[in-house]
Amino acid sequence: MTRDEKARRLFVEGKIIKDLETDKRIHFKVMGTEDMHSVILKKDTNEWQCDCKYSTIKRKECSHILACKLMAESGQDT
Repeated sequence: MTRDEKARRLFVEGKIIKDLETDKRIHFKVMGTEDMHSVILKKDTNEWQCDCKYSTIKRKECSHILACKLMAESGQDT
């Protein structure tokens, strides 16, 4: 399964929660395959961060970030 496919599945299955929004950031919680992950969007720089191993080690957008982007683009809050 590709990252895009996994992201779409996370989004469709409702595995994303918009946890907190401030003036500078939006915090999401994403239930991954095994663990809950924290994804943060820095609004001023449009920079996304995730605490999963893939994103941290590879420094690439993971499926959790892509799923949160899908949620943000859809206008859904939960």
